[in-house]
Amino acid sequence: MLARFLRCLGQDNYRAAVLSLMTPGPLEVHVAAAGASVHSLSMRQGRFSLSSVRSLNGIFQKIKPELVHGWMYHGNIAASIGCRIGHLNAPIIWSVHHSLYDIAVEKPLTQKLIRLSARLSNQASAITYSSYVAAKQHEAVGFDPRHRVVIHNGIDCEEFQPAFPGAKLALAQRLRIPDQRVIIGSIGRFHPMKDQATLVQAFAQLLAEGYDIHGLFVGAGHEDGVVIKTAQQLGIDDRISTLGASDDIPAIAPGLDIHAISSAWGETFSMATAEAMASGVPSLVTDVGDCALVVGDTGEVVARRDPKALAAALRRLLDLGRDARRQLGARARRRIVENFSLQRYVDSHVALYQKLHEGRLLKPKQM
Repeated sequence: MLARFLRCLGQDNYRAAVLSLMTPGPLEVHVAAAGASVHSLSMRQGRFSLSSVRSLNGIFQKIKPELVHGWMYHGNIAASIGCRIGHLNAPIIWSVHHSLYDIAVEKPLTQKLIRLSARLSNQASAITYSSYVAAKQHEAVGFDPRHRVVIHNGIDCEEFQPAFPGAKLALAQRLRIPDQRVIIGSIGRFHPMKDQATLVQAFAQLLAEGYDIHGLFVGAGHEDGVVIKTAQQLGIDDRISTLGASDDIPAIAPGLDIHAISSAWGETFSMATAEAMASGVPSLVTDVGDCALVVGDTGEVVARRDPKALAAALRRLLDLGRDARRQLGARARRRIVENFSLQRYVDSHVALYQKLHEGRLLKPKQM
């Protein structure tokens, strides 16, 4: 998302520098290709130390940013610390990309970061949330509501496009399954909050009823993970495939007949769902974050942690038949193009940058 944002933002009016708290991974190449300079604190497991704070100050003094935009909890706090110790008067934007249904289920370090963020949130110039639900949840634990700005994620609708029937045939060949079999995909790394085992249970119900389906899970952590183990326990591992982390999602997504996620918490705006919709694929989501708002009337929304509800919703999509599903997928793409495009996302941020530059937003409190 960051690399796409920087590429679309361009370098004509903004010269971007990206500071990675840990050693940059593969993303560094894409960020640099978008025209941004890349710096790193090389922190261990995202933990601040005296040396990392010194490095942070050195980088801020070198760059002398006119605006600082933090991404996620660690990045938000680093943005505030960097401005504070560097005596910089630059506006600070925090970005929150996480929903908060129950802080107790978060990792201990994440809980500490959230509570610290709540105490420091009045020092931000603006706090952007990728969903209305996430904004309300964070404000309930102490985030300053005066700085709320909701900007939903955006999809590059040129990169993600329908590709019937070639993409489906290619994906079926890749999975070594009959091309008439319905492929239900779930794109996203393994994480307990995504509750992928519940989706496997729903697949088992449908297979027991005689539906000719194949489940595909794409993302890091699925190799010999919970998805495969659950499928083996249910005796359906021959109808489940996994692919690791992939840069080929624009080719995979349009090959799906249905896209489904079963997140139990943490989701704010499902990028995977929106990318599938932009690819002309009807989608099923759980009612987490603003996922229901993303899908609208172009797919299915069910309660979280309910395999029977997931199976029932998938059954409705399967019973539509191929042609009706494609029509629904066309409506799904239109919804993304009109409401959640990457250009709209960038334009919303540019408008926010302008307001901050002109001093038209509430002034934050000083540390």
